[in-house]
Amino acid sequence: MATGITVSVGASITSTMNNTTSPAAPAGANALDSNPADAYSDSITASLTFGAGTDKAHGHFHGVYDVAAAAQIIFDMTGAMTDVFGTAIAATEVKAIYIKNNNTVAGDALQLFGDVAAVGQQVPITLANGDALILGPKSFICLSNPIDGYAVGAGATDRIEVANAGGNSVEFEIFIAYEHA
Repeated sequence: MATGITVSVGASITSTMNNTTSPAAPAGANALDSNPADAYSDSITASLTFGAGTDKAHGHFHGVYDVAAAAQIIFDMTGAMTDVFGTAIAATEVKAIYIKNNNTVAGDALQLFGDVAAVGQQVPITLANGDALILGPKSFICLSNPIDGYAVGAGATDRIEVANAGGNSVEFEIFIAYEHA
């Protein structure tokens, strides 16, 4: 079977902040009826095609999952998961990750990339054991490293953990683009 992949990962931000109070007119002048404003806008896209190296990936994995209260889901990137075609994933680098928390209730947060437990497993994009990046309800994160990738090690360092320390189950979406040997 011939294999190919094209991935486009991007992020954009547009923000405008303004003062809705008209500035006071100087003595002897009329008000200008203008409000100061500040705007910021930026976007970036990384494109990956099939292969190894810069701007390349061999495959992707994605799905929608529900992590129960006080539970975790571990995505083992070397041999424990299969792609949509049934091929075992044996990643050597993660090139992009997108995770979105679908819950909308305050407090329904996910804990990513570092084990909640002080004696837990570290992950490819590792924070120290006991640390985690908090992804609150209606939040998302998109990480892209198209040139260097995030190295996937052996054993405990080949896992991406999504944990839930809260009282409700949390539904999330995940997408991972990766290289393999």
